[in-house]
Amino acid sequence: MTTFTFSTVMVVLTTYSSQFSPRALKHFVNDKTTVRALGIFMGGFIYSITALLFMWESLRQEYVISAFFGVAYAILCLAVFAYFIHHVAASIQVSSLIGKLESDTKKVLDFYKELQQNNAVQVEKKDPGTYQYRKEISSKQSGFLQFVDFNGLLEYTAQHDLYIELNLRVGKFIREGQTLFTIHSLEECEESLTEYLSLGSERMANFDLEFSIRRISEIAVRAVSPSINDPNTARDCIHYLGVLLGETAALNDGHLIMTDQKGNPRVTIPFFAFERMLYKSFYQIVHYAQQDMSVILALLDAMIIIQKEMPENRKKIVYSFHKYILQNIDRENLQEWDLRFLNEKVECLQAVKH
Repeated sequence: MTTFTFSTVMVVLTTYSSQFSPRALKHFVNDKTTVRALGIFMGGFIYSITALLFMWESLRQEYVISAFFGVAYAILCLAVFAYFIHHVAASIQVSSLIGKLESDTKKVLDFYKELQQNNAVQVEKKDPGTYQYRKEISSKQSGFLQFVDFNGLLEYTAQHDLYIELNLRVGKFIREGQTLFTIHSLEECEESLTEYLSLGSERMANFDLEFSIRRISEIAVRAVSPSINDPNTARDCIHYLGVLLGETAALNDGHLIMTDQKGNPRVTIPFFAFERMLYKSFYQIVHYAQQDMSVILALLDAMIIIQKEMPENRKKIVYSFHKYILQNIDRENLQEWDLRFLNEKVECLQAVKH
């Protein structure tokens, strides 16, 4: 069963990588059911081998407790194996994967919504004020900014009367020697505070909103590729992207200003730009799906979903982006029914805009 389980895992990983996205592999590898199944099977193998090692030859004709546990463990392994097969069959379905990715992205959204509710967001950076000393902290390695301990930084800066300006959002790539953040202080600061940040060779979805959304986009791009040609999956992904980007209406553009209990600004963080997220989520899909009217209509549906949730200033951005989607479509050569439904979507966008 251990061999079958490992073989099944490898097949699933190959499927995830080739048909969905290499970034989705961690969902199955880190899945609790997968890890527990492997642990139980390997534990049973180790127990059986160890029990054989310690059995005495003189007890060959007698019943021993280890044999009873071995049989019970084998029955447990059979039950777990049956459940594991069912779990694999469910996990390999693209709808299940997209649902998990959407759920993870909503958790990241909720984290930043809560962070914004407790702090102010301004379009421009706040002036550091009367701090006399300024110290730039550079990165000692190249990689992606995976994590920032916002609350830890806020607590430390409040205790030591510091003001910190972060130069990068979570998920951005930084080269060795590039400035991570700037410390403003009344006295010379010897601390580097790099323990509050984490750099790595790959992006992590836990606090990286743009990357979390991009994982769903990648599945849509794979789905519209000639090798897979699965427009239904692409449309599902696009609709989920529309819902998620609609929920970003609660996030303001600009810089997040974290303040201490006295209201003094302590940490400035580059926040999100809606226009950038909108473009990064759809531009590859737009490029590869120009010849598939069903995907184009799904993209316009997503624009309608997003536009309904947006304030007036962002509705203009969404309406402008729909023109980018239709830019390379030759309407004169479209079939009558394609043109009819395309115009319906455009009219709906115009109605929502006003």
